[in-house]
Amino acid sequence: MKYYASLAAVLSFLSLAPLPLPAESAAPALIYETPQEFFAGGDFDRDGRADLVIVDKSSGKFRLGYQLAPGVFTWVDCRPSGLKDVTGFSLGPLLKKDQEALAFTSPDANEITLVDVSSATAPSKPVALPFTAALGPNTIVAVDVGGAGNTELADLAVGSIYNSPDPNLGVLLRNDGAEFPKLAEETLPGAAVRGNRVALKAGSRELVCGLVQGDNGDMLRVLDVSGAKPVVVASAEGLPAGSDYTVGRFRGSPLCEFIVYKPGESRVTVRPVEEPAAGTFRFGAGASFDLGQPVRRVVALEGGGARKLLVIFGEGEKAGLYDFDGTRAPALAHRLPANNDLFTCAAAAPGGFIVFSQPAGGKFSTRYQMFKVSGGACAPGAAGSLASLADNDNVIIPDIHARIAAQPAVAGPEGMKPYTNTIPGTQVSFVMVPIPGGEFVMGSPAGEAGRKPDEGPQHKVKIAPFWMGQCEVTWNEYELFMYPDEERRTRATLPTDAAGDKLADAVTHPSRPYVEMSFGMGKEGFPAIAMTQHAANKYCQWLSAKTGQFYRLPTEAEWEYAARAGTTTAYFFGDDPAKLGEYGWYAENSDFKYQKVGKKKPNPWGLYDMCGNVVEWVLDQYAPDYYQKCAAAGVSVEPWNKATQPYPHSVRGGSWDDEADQCRSAARRGSDRAWKMQDPQLPKSIWYFSDAQWVGFRLVRPLQVPTIEQMQKYWTSGVEKD
Repeated sequence: MKYYASLAAVLSFLSLAPLPLPAESAAPALIYETPQEFFAGGDFDRDGRADLVIVDKSSGKFRLGYQLAPGVFTWVDCRPSGLKDVTGFSLGPLLKKDQEALAFTSPDANEITLVDVSSATAPSKPVALPFTAALGPNTIVAVDVGGAGNTELADLAVGSIYNSPDPNLGVLLRNDGAEFPKLAEETLPGAAVRGNRVALKAGSRELVCGLVQGDNGDMLRVLDVSGAKPVVVASAEGLPAGSDYTVGRFRGSPLCEFIVYKPGESRVTVRPVEEPAAGTFRFGAGASFDLGQPVRRVVALEGGGARKLLVIFGEGEKAGLYDFDGTRAPALAHRLPANNDLFTCAAAAPGGFIVFSQPAGGKFSTRYQMFKVSGGACAPGAAGSLASLADNDNVIIPDIHARIAAQPAVAGPEGMKPYTNTIPGTQVSFVMVPIPGGEFVMGSPAGEAGRKPDEGPQHKVKIAPFWMGQCEVTWNEYELFMYPDEERRTRATLPTDAAGDKLADAVTHPSRPYVEMSFGMGKEGFPAIAMTQHAANKYCQWLSAKTGQFYRLPTEAEWEYAARAGTTTAYFFGDDPAKLGEYGWYAENSDFKYQKVGKKKPNPWGLYDMCGNVVEWVLDQYAPDYYQKCAAAGVSVEPWNKATQPYPHSVRGGSWDDEADQCRSAARRGSDRAWKMQDPQLPKSIWYFSDAQWVGFRLVRPLQVPTIEQMQKYWTSGVEKD
């Protein structure tokens, strides 16, 4: 398990954490939501210190910051929720008593998952709940629901949006550890959003609160579920559509205050909770305050007796720390510099607070800034990067490995035959050709026409047997991975493999492309192009999950061995480039575009388009002097220059846009960031190239199935960061 120690020792400048509040007076941690993320805190590892979690809605991945020592957070590798396009998030003792787990929901997936986060070192697999109480669960709150069958585990209040005839429903689910049966259901006047659990009074029962989006604006509602049926405790109607809120106890009273605002407007409204009779609550008359500029987010910062607000303005370019007593207008105590980033959210930390930010145009938080608050002073502390959202698949790869290992093994090299594989749930197939193991001389001799210095010195290499794709991966195959929603619709009408589908769905898919990625050159039967090496690797992982067979990119050595097919000449057909047109598409015959795969003559081992059409990704980090290191070692066995950075990776084989000398078996080149120079996105896509319309890939399947650790290296090493 890789750690991101970017926050380790960062908070040591802060004083010791304040003593935790007694259980009866501790307020539930409020979950903050932005258009891209959820932010929350809780004691995940039960060490008495608050930890942090940030959820990326789009990918469903989450990042955990464990406070392993007082005031010292350590961020670990991102983990999967098992869902994408997450719209609801909560936390509570859902899996074990007195131990908080995370809950996620996605209406399009019609699913809820729970994840144990008690360990900072061992990630747990998401647990899918058998949700059948409604359709389209879009918000979720972990809360204790009273009534018969109540246990010490938290139950679930769920809002859903795809029902009929009433689309919006609220349901209560009993956490029985297995079936989660429905206890109650109510029709809602609109979609429930911003779900949280709150205690209106210190020491009182935790309630469900949230906004309901109606035709005439939003409604803030607080519900008591202690009787197994939801009862409205307090409500505030007529709020502006698109409102948000935060909660705190700023007056020093046991009763809390709600601060309601609409992002983009400058006014905030304080709605104090009143208790006209014991156990009876209502919202008091609101007081509004104009903060002078458009408010983006308001975060309540409480701890150690401090009562403050962190307010983010505009698009996140400004923020301020405000003193607030719940009655008078918030008073600016400190302005926060954004340092060219945009603030996204904040959280209380021992002795101060932490603010998160992202680059302008970014999609998720990437950095943090610590602040220490002492008396009236607010001093910045260390700043740094958050853990990456780049794929690590530390949960799903073991499951894919188990699926592959459970398949019947081929009985040695003698059992390797050509085969055609139809991707389950589709009518798309591809052909794999056996490549015998052996030894060859890699690189080109000094006298070869067109030779470059990076092709030498020649050296001996031993290769184990594998299968290789007869042709380059086509759009027919690759678009099943690019467009998972369309692939899911296809599989609904064709024979498929449910276990493989579930694993494949959990693999990270590309974002939708920002332009038509064939660039008008054709799709049906044409090679897929303009994907990054990261995208090609993830396709291999997705296909492995779907089929139960291990696929990856070839190494440089495997690619050249297969391209030569036992020959030692510049091309597998000889040294005369005049014959290249019979075997490949290149600048002289391609008509300035790629062509359908498999239309020229194959090499002696039955592989098409090995010299032209599109250059092909391989696994290796490109290094001009790598062959010198291999030659110094004598005979290299299965060489692979493992990637540690995203550029440059090696591509091999020549393309429709290349001259003949670049299509030789030994010709090499490396990738470059310039291949996406015209990409308009910020940050630029990790999936697509805007300026490399001549790069594709083909598959290999080694006879020997690798270990889990090897699989992870094949599919995730040297990748671009989000």
